Amino acid sequence: MTTDRASAGTIEISARKIGGIDDTTVSLSPGVTVLAGRNATNRTSFLQSVMAAVGSEAVSLKGDAEEGYVELRLDGERYSRRLRRTAEGVAFDGDPYLDDPELADLFAFLLESNEARRAVAREDDLRELIMRPVDTEGIRAEIERLRAERRSVDERL
Repeated sequence: MTTDRASAGTIEISARKIGGIDDTTVSLSPGVTVLAGRNATNRTSFLQSVMAAVGSEAVSLKGDAEEGYVELRLDGERYSRRLRRTAEGVAFDGDPYLDDPELADLFAFLLESNEARRAVAREDDLRELIMRPVDTEGIRAEIERLRAERRSVDERL
């Protein structure tokens, strides 16, 4: 993360070779932003650029590209990632906005391929999906630790 002088509240996203995008920079003001347009106007590719900058790896490179780049500037900070095509798929490096994008991948990046979106469309039971990021074993262990502590206090009284 490096400091920049982007104006407060404005988000600027630059993308190169992400999805169908060759090269673009978009500034978003605070509030609701609607991406409207006909098919094949790179709305999904722009959303993939946002996803990449935030930390997701559910992002594709442009078909003819060996590497791509995305940068997010927000509140004077700059977050950037480089994408590189490898034999195994796409490799990512850089400094994304989130250290762990799991929750964003599950519940915020609702592209057609999103697991939660598909589960809702199929009317599946969402409990397992919603509970996936919750450390239930850690919670159970903490409950047991506190019960043992309470027993110890009760015995001393």
